[in-house]
Amino acid sequence: MDMRTVEKIEYGSASAVRVPPDEISDLGMPDRFIAFDTETTGLNLDKDCIVELGAVVFEHGVPTEAFQSYVNPDICISEEVSALNHITNEMLQAAPTEEIIYPELMRFLGDAGRGDIIICGHVAAFDLSFLCKTLDRLGIAANFRFVDTRQLATLIPELTHHSLAAVAEYYQVPHEHAHQAKEDALTSGRILCKMLERNRNI
Repeated sequence: MDMRTVEKIEYGSASAVRVPPDEISDLGMPDRFIAFDTETTGLNLDKDCIVELGAVVFEHGVPTEAFQSYVNPDICISEEVSALNHITNEMLQAAPTEEIIYPELMRFLGDAGRGDIIICGHVAAFDLSFLCKTLDRLGIAANFRFVDTRQLATLIPELTHHSLAAVAEYYQVPHEHAHQAKEDALTSGRILCKMLERNRNI
């Protein structure tokens, strides 16, 4: 499944729906939205799990609150993935379990868990697919609406590369500590603000 094109995610009690690009320009600058990102043990929804959660609240284009936590998913992270995101099995063993951290995350997400405010991310369907599957397994209901900054980047003719790093460079958004969930969420949120400011007809 190509997460760049997924329009709707459904796992029992948890779902997420993409906001179509032609509706995004009508949003203007939202008073409030949340940028979200995860790090996982791999790319396979059937066997991999989230090991880090990051979320940043933006109000009137300014980041105001942040949430970050490692997650102990009770499975091991491979050396290859650990080398990419610098998360070790020792760090995960000391992290909160899923049963503890996901209710905390949902309290932080607040209205976003009911679809009342949007969530953004870079290839957001990837992160929200893992999130929705986990929430459903834990018996937590959620209904998200999301905007994908990668999808929006493909609509900008002069942008030939659409990775988070490439889009951040184009918009002159700082992108330090790649593959750390909170930092990548912050970067995606800042990119969305730049897109909404500069590209009203995106």
